[in-house]
Amino acid sequence: MFLSSQQKYLFKKTINIFFIITLFSFITNAQSKKQLYKTATSSFENKDYENATYYFHLLVLRDSLNPDYQYQLATAARLNYQNDLSLYWYKKLYENYSDKYPDVIYYLGLLHKNKGDYKIAIQYFNKFYKKYKNTKRFPEYANLVKSAEAHIKGCENALISKENASSIKIFHLDSNVNSKLSEYAPFMNDTSLIFSSLRKTKKDEVFSKIYSARFKQDTFYQAQPLSEFINELNTNVANTCLYKNFLFFTKCRPINATEFECKIFVSQYINHHWTSPVELTYEINHPRYTTTHPYATKWKDKNVLFFSSNRPNGMGGMDIWYTFFDDQLNFEKPINAGKSVNSEYDEITPFFDPLKDRLYFSSNTPLSFGGFDIFYSQWTKNSFENPVNIGFPINSPYNDIYYTMSTNRKIALFSSNRIGSYFESMPNCCNDLYYFKTGDSLMTKDTIQHIPNQKDTIVQTFNKLKLLVPLTLYFHNDEPDPKTKKIVTDKNYQRTCELYLKMKEEYIREYSAGLKGQEKEKAIREIETFFEDSVEYGFNQLEKFAAYLEELMNNKAIVKVVMKGFCSPLASTEYNINLAKRRISSLRNYFYQYKNGKLLPYIKNEQDTTIGRIILVDEDIGELPYSKVSDDLKDKRNSVYSPYAAAERKIQIIAVELK
Repeated sequence: MFLSSQQKYLFKKTINIFFIITLFSFITNAQSKKQLYKTATSSFENKDYENATYYFHLLVLRDSLNPDYQYQLATAARLNYQNDLSLYWYKKLYENYSDKYPDVIYYLGLLHKNKGDYKIAIQYFNKFYKKYKNTKRFPEYANLVKSAEAHIKGCENALISKENASSIKIFHLDSNVNSKLSEYAPFMNDTSLIFSSLRKTKKDEVFSKIYSARFKQDTFYQAQPLSEFINELNTNVANTCLYKNFLFFTKCRPINATEFECKIFVSQYINHHWTSPVELTYEINHPRYTTTHPYATKWKDKNVLFFSSNRPNGMGGMDIWYTFFDDQLNFEKPINAGKSVNSEYDEITPFFDPLKDRLYFSSNTPLSFGGFDIFYSQWTKNSFENPVNIGFPINSPYNDIYYTMSTNRKIALFSSNRIGSYFESMPNCCNDLYYFKTGDSLMTKDTIQHIPNQKDTIVQTFNKLKLLVPLTLYFHNDEPDPKTKKIVTDKNYQRTCELYLKMKEEYIREYSAGLKGQEKEKAIREIETFFEDSVEYGFNQLEKFAAYLEELMNNKAIVKVVMKGFCSPLASTEYNINLAKRRISSLRNYFYQYKNGKLLPYIKNEQDTTIGRIILVDEDIGELPYSKVSDDLKDKRNSVYSPYAAAERKIQIIAVELK
């Protein structure tokens, strides 16, 4: 993905769906489907995702059964940050055409992640990964498989960080600064805030310009544009940084509808006047590539300029670079911040804190909590360390970028399109400025909760274990040990589950019997989905759960695991309670026999404090809510093979506790 400046993410107008529907009859009469499709694809190729969404939506309204139109609409809407619209059509495709469009599963995971629905996202990413992880068989999905695996870790990290979020209070700047379009690139000293903003001109055109707002007694006053000396007419100007007597900023020219090529300029304050802006030399502004997001400071007793660029010899996408320079603006050869900071994804908006030798930046790596997240990397032994996500609530499922601190270090600011940001008609289209007081934060104590460098290994592993709860496991009808009143079994849940999974074809055959056409296809998909997303997924989660338990035992932890069985109110209560107990017994056997008894000494341990301990607890059997599922064994299609009936045959690990 090409990223030339913040405008790719911020410069988004909206589509009024009601307006589309109103004009539908007029436009479609004037244009044939062929003409509409040509216009839509041309817009998409020009990366004008706003208009592409508009025209693909018209095509879907005209031909709602064409899956290609649905797919292209969902894709254009996703790239235009219309997540709800995209999610709707991807779900339609998943339900009806998942084999034709396999990547829909991946994008459903991505969209749920970007909405903060991390557990749902993990399920979709897991499903995509398991289905296409054989990259020799599916080479076209190799990159998405790799990305899906990383996204799973990102979602897990997000859930843990959210659970342990700091108490920092985030403030949203009011309309004196923020508008209904976008604000970003804050730079603040003791008395004023300089920032960039997209604003409409009198001709209703939109350009990025630089504004200033006075700051006094915790109040930001009405922002005013800088003079046309900096804010050149009909030019996108942004990303200001003041250092000594230098004013660094960028000018950008459009490449297509969403991409810009940017260059860094500098003006000097000499004899009480700013000099005419000069473009930095080609060593900094690499020809034909973007150089943007300048941040200058003093480091190692030298002047240093950090910036982001997609120039050659980087790690991929936008990278963070830096260069030293003297007071006459003679620049040394730029240095890539290295593979610990940069990745194949985009790293942008650097801010360097020389007091702590710490580089802050944003990245859209799959390890983020959604979109761009703010990370920091510590300079140690002549290199930057692996980055640390600064966590919730500073980061969010949305784009969080341009982290910076005021020159007195009392206020930290950043830009985000999170919920609560101002917009004209499409939520999350545009970025606003946010801030928090560093004196109120954990940041000044360097104890902010972050992933994955927590020192307490036990707590870190236990947090991962908690993510799996509640963990639901499913059974075939009357298993294990059918037609008995025993409350224990010698069967292991792993074996029970393996036999259950082998019955998938039988379930498909019985549940789809007598059906034809789309009804038959729907019934088959329902069974396949249940076995993949419930039975198989549940066992995979159980394997992770056991592995984390083993890791905790290696660290001498004491963990309580609470299990619960469920029975249906439609059959004999006494029989179903015993059946539920047998099912819990099969789960106990799984833990007893895990890796040839690896966990057994910890389960049996009651007094030895030199090793870990697992406490398995059975909660009272719970009754499922009244169900309309048939309990007539003569109607096996609905009482046994229906996915609705199968979903009721379950037990759960409902809680875990670190003692």
